[in-house]
Amino acid sequence: MSQPAGQPHADPSPMWRHVAAFGDVLRAEWRRAADLDLPASREPDHLVIAATGGSAAAGDIVAGLAAATSDIPVCVVRGRQLPNFVGERSLVVAVSCSGNTAETLALYDDAWRRDAPILAITRGGRLGERAAADGIPVWSFASDAPPRAAVAHILAPLLRILERLGLYVVTTPEVDAAAVRCTRYAESLAPGIPADRNPVRAAAEAVAGRVPLVLAGARLAPVAERARNQLAENAKTLAAAAVLPEAAHNIVVGFDAAAAGRWSIVALAAAGDPAAPYLEAVADLAAGRGIPWLPLEVPGSDPFEQVLAGLVAVDALSCHLAMVRGIDPLPIPEIEAIRARVARLPSAEIST
Repeated sequence: MSQPAGQPHADPSPMWRHVAAFGDVLRAEWRRAADLDLPASREPDHLVIAATGGSAAAGDIVAGLAAATSDIPVCVVRGRQLPNFVGERSLVVAVSCSGNTAETLALYDDAWRRDAPILAITRGGRLGERAAADGIPVWSFASDAPPRAAVAHILAPLLRILERLGLYVVTTPEVDAAAVRCTRYAESLAPGIPADRNPVRAAAEAVAGRVPLVLAGARLAPVAERARNQLAENAKTLAAAAVLPEAAHNIVVGFDAAAAGRWSIVALAAAGDPAAPYLEAVADLAAGRGIPWLPLEVPGSDPFEQVLAGLVAVDALSCHLAMVRGIDPLPIPEIEAIRARVARLPSAEIST
């Protein structure tokens, strides 16, 4: 349902507050996480971030950043079972905002059985209790944000872990600069700023009533995935995400007349992005097929700033689309219903 004519464009929930606070929270949590301790063990051969849902988003970001600099694999594992390579020479970071995510608890148990060193990041819950009882280091944080909006609280300690291990090193001045840019960027996208001066709000208004395909190059791939999930949870709309150049080898073949009537493409771009030639080619193809092309230029002078600003952009997009549709972004009854149903099943019936 679209927003009634004349209704103010405003977020009736606290969600926009979390988008606006991303930069400030990141700065504060980065400084606090200077005291983070890793498990006492040898340097790992693998870093595994065990998380699901909103708690996994920060893991996707750091895995993407570390890919260009890390000498060891950094991966995010969702689900209930760790890859076979995980063991004593791995470091498993179990992340659950609530501390009660069943899948993350299962991954924690799996890591424990494999004698893998573990670190927990959580607000508390069963994960915090279990880790404390097992003598596992726990990095605790406090936030009233739903898990999907607590990404800065989780991102900061993950960045510190990468720094400690020498996998991806970012300095406090760099974090501060990126955080300030994110705060100013969020201010420029605020609900009160009209669409003619607010490209994210304009994109939300243009995408309403269609299925958005969020397209990005590899640099912003985690941001595209974040967009798909945030559009679902906040704006209550199905979305898809694809990454270039891979999408130029398959998905573009589906740009047909039916797609023109139902889909639109939100294209994430950033200065210096190697995917720029692919984005230009796909934009021309979409135009020729009549598919709306909605470019979003993500600010930032380097990949670190761009990825963080990209998080602000897509979170803002999901909130603006919720406002356009006149819905509250906070409730997630479908997720809660599935979680409750699965919780009643014997563990043997739950797929790993």
